[in-house]
Amino acid sequence: MPWFETPESRGAWGYHWKMNTMNPDIVQNGKRQIAAHYYPLTGPYASADKDILEYQLLLMKYAGADGVFIDWPGTRQRYDYPDNLANSNALIAKIDSVGLKFAIVHEDRNWDVGMELDARNDFIYMQNNYFNKQTYLNVNGGPLVLNFGPITFHQPAQWDKILNGLNPKPKFLPLYGNTQEIGANHVSGEYPWIYQDHPNVVNRYYTETNKFQIPLGVVYPGFHPFYAQGSADGPTWIIPLNGKQTFDYMLKQALQSNVNMIQIATWNDYGEGTMIEPTQELQYSLLTTMQEQLGVSYGERELKLIFQLYQLRKQHKGNSGTQQKLDQAFNHLTSLNVNDAETILNSLGPIDTGNNNNTNVDVKYTIKNRFLNTYLYDDNGQVKYGPLVTDDRFRWELETVNGQHTRIKNVQTKKYMNVERGLNYVESSTLPDTFWSAYWSILSIYGNDGVEYKRIQNKFKHTYLNLEKHLGYAECTDIQENAVSGHWSLIKV
Repeated sequence: MPWFETPESRGAWGYHWKMNTMNPDIVQNGKRQIAAHYYPLTGPYASADKDILEYQLLLMKYAGADGVFIDWPGTRQRYDYPDNLANSNALIAKIDSVGLKFAIVHEDRNWDVGMELDARNDFIYMQNNYFNKQTYLNVNGGPLVLNFGPITFHQPAQWDKILNGLNPKPKFLPLYGNTQEIGANHVSGEYPWIYQDHPNVVNRYYTETNKFQIPLGVVYPGFHPFYAQGSADGPTWIIPLNGKQTFDYMLKQALQSNVNMIQIATWNDYGEGTMIEPTQELQYSLLTTMQEQLGVSYGERELKLIFQLYQLRKQHKGNSGTQQKLDQAFNHLTSLNVNDAETILNSLGPIDTGNNNNTNVDVKYTIKNRFLNTYLYDDNGQVKYGPLVTDDRFRWELETVNGQHTRIKNVQTKKYMNVERGLNYVESSTLPDTFWSAYWSILSIYGNDGVEYKRIQNKFKHTYLNLEKHLGYAECTDIQENAVSGHWSLIKV
C-alpha cells in the first residue's frame, strides 16, 4: 500500500495513519497515536522514504517473496492519488536493485461511471511506463494486472472501451466471481481476497482452480480493522490473527492447493490489520513463518540485520562517509552476502534491533560541549555546565521514542531535559512522556578534522541546545549550524 505520508514527506500526516480520530503527533508510552491496532517496528513512515523502501524490499526478499503487487491509484488528479502514484514509482525505481518483480493491482473505484476513456489512460500509462520493464511480472506471455473489483465498471462494454487495443494486452484478473462483469475475452483468471466467511470462500476457490488460466491463491494473517475506532467507512468484522496461527494455516492451505502463484494480503495495510510487515506486537513472526514454509535458508537473524541497516541509515543521516558504508552493506544483502553485510553493520556500533521504542537504561553518557570543553549536569531543576565531576548529576540516559525522538534523563534526579516553560535556561523536571518540550533530535555534524559531533534540537521549539552566551546554564535558542557552542559529544560512561 503506497499511501502513507508523514509531515516530513507531505507537510502533514496522511489519512491512513490518522483516519478521522487519531493524532500521530500525540505520543504515549513511546508510540504515536495511529489508526491501527498494530504498530510498525519502524514507527509510522512515509511510503516514498528511500530508507523504508530499502528496508521493506530487503525484508520481502529474505522472507521468500518474489515480488510486489502494488495497490495502484491510477492517473486521476484527485485526492491523494498523485502522491500515491509518485510513491508507487519510487518503489518501482528501487525494485531492480533488490532483484524482485512487481505487478499492478488496478483500482477502478478511483474513476466514476462514464469515465471509461479516462480509466483507459491508466492502462496506457502502464503500457508506456511499466510493461516494458524487465522487473514487471509477465505470466503466460503477458503482463499480469489485477483489478480490485471491479468497483465502478460492471459491464463488459465499459471494459471494451478500457482494454481493447492495448499492446501488449495484459493478463487481467478481477476478484473471485467477477469475470462476467468484465467479459471473458478480457479475463485470464480470478483471485480471492479476505472474506468475512473465512476460510470457506478461499477454500472453495482452491477447488475451482482448474477453471482459470491463471489461478492465484491468497494468504493473510487475519483481519482486524480500525475503521470503527477511526470513524471511517469500512467493514468492522474481524478474523482473529491468533498470533501467527491464522497466517500459518492460510499459507499451508495455499501451498497444498493447485495454484502456482500466491498473493500475500497484505504487506502493510495497517488500517485493516492485515500487515505482515514487522510490528511491535508480532515482531518478525509472520516473516519467519514464510521462511519456514517456503524453505528459505534464512531466518530472524537476517531480518534483524535489515532492521539494523534501517536504524543506522536514520542514525547517520547526513553522514556521507557512513552512508557509503551502509550502501556497501545494502549491496552485500542484495547479493545474499550476509556475513559481509553483518561485519559492516556491526562495525558502526551496536543497536537494539528488536524494538525501536526502548529505554537504553544500561547506557549512560556525559554530554560535553565542543566550545567550552565543559559538561552538562542537573542542578536543582536547571541544566548547568562545568568541569566533569564523577557523580550521577553529570550522567544522562537517552530514551528513544518511536525511533525518531529522544528524551534525555538525568541519572541521579530521574528528571528530563526540557524547555516546557520557555525560560532562559534549559530545565530538568518531571514531565509526561507525551510532552514534546522534552523531545530532542540528536543530529550528526562533522568538524574539519572529521570528528563527529552532535547538534541537539528540541522538537517543540525547533531550537538547539548551546552555551553561546556563557550564562552558566544551557540555553536552547536559534543558532547557526557551524557555531561550535552548539556542538556536543555524547561520551559513554
